Amino acid sequence: MLKTLVRRIEVAESAAVGRLKFSEDCICFPAKEPAVFFSDEEQETAYRVKCPLHGDRFQKHYHLFRPAWLRERQAMAWKNRDAQYKKAWLASDLPAPENGMPPMNADEARETI
Repeated sequence: MLKTLVRRIEVAESAAVGRLKFSEDCICFPAKEPAVFFSDEEQETAYRVKCPLHGDRFQKHYHLFRPAWLRERQAMAWKNRDAQYKKAWLASDLPAPENGMPPMNADEARETI
């Protein structure tokens, strides 16, 4: 009986993980929407900012290739982003993608390959 109760609690906790509300002080990126950065420098800038509640706000991902159209796609998707994602992005001192991200020049495009 105790084993089934423990198992039911574990199942309920795992189901609730995706539905948890973020605290007002939390500036982490949501697990469902991982952060997408346009350069390694942006990622490093955002990684240096720590959440006061959880520490690291996201896991680093290194990308070998970032297509030039990704900037435009991110700018279009910004309005549909979760409020927590926007809060985490703006806490990184990075400009919002909708505010006219400069187009990637040829040098930046070569660096991403």
